[in-house]
Amino acid sequence: MGPPKHVHSREEEGFYVISGEATFKAGHVAAVLGPGAFIALPAGIPHTWANTSKENAKLITFTAPAGNEGFFLALGEPGAGAPGPRKTMPVDEINLLTPRFGVTYLESTPNPLDGALVLGAGRSPTVVMPDEGDERYSAHVVYSIKAYGPVTANAYTLVQIELESGGTIPLLRHAAYEKGIYVLSGTLTATISGQQLEVSDGGFLNIPWGLPHEFRNLGAEPVRLLQLTTPGGIEDFYRAACRVTRHGSSVDMEADLERFRSLGPRFGIFS
Repeated sequence: MGPPKHVHSREEEGFYVISGEATFKAGHVAAVLGPGAFIALPAGIPHTWANTSKENAKLITFTAPAGNEGFFLALGEPGAGAPGPRKTMPVDEINLLTPRFGVTYLESTPNPLDGALVLGAGRSPTVVMPDEGDERYSAHVVYSIKAYGPVTANAYTLVQIELESGGTIPLLRHAAYEKGIYVLSGTLTATISGQQLEVSDGGFLNIPWGLPHEFRNLGAEPVRLLQLTTPGGIEDFYRAACRVTRHGSSVDMEADLERFRSLGPRFGIFS
């Protein structure tokens, strides 16, 4: 199952695979993605995807800027209770509901770029496999940058974060970035505006700009997160404040945390 080919005129879109397998076709790019893989889909590039595994596929999808959720509210039905029977709609019927949301559904043709918009000219999807990404290290935390500002027209940055046992992201507040945190595995201890929370697999935190927050792994097992920040650009902070190599058990935690605190103001990030 998957949606018909379509194109967005407003949003940058991203997909991260949690389980199962999905095959994406976007412009001239075709990719089979399994757990931990990510694809960034630029606005203006026609695309489609389908579950090509023998089980249900679970994906995180997001769009930036916000607003595309209105399409699902208009076209779909409330999710309470058991799922109803599967339904299909002709493309022309779907498109009666789509203009206000800036998305157009397309008939399949041999040319994958049929229906492309001028704003997508010169751009291409970006595929990042599970072990790929620009990795940085600080205070027993691994930051793997999956998508960054230049790839997403500065709409968002996506970072996969792993907090080793004892790993700490120090108390910070952002002057420019909205932040979303999705817990992939483990239990995260988060302190937000002085309130301590424990968030486990599948939990989500939305942290508005200006709100002080701190993350810790107080358990024995690693905690894995997806962090989405809008707009893009926070990757410049991680590249400046983190190390490029692991130091194993010899990590100087206080030195790492102080580097975060001292360099943050250059990027609008304050302790």
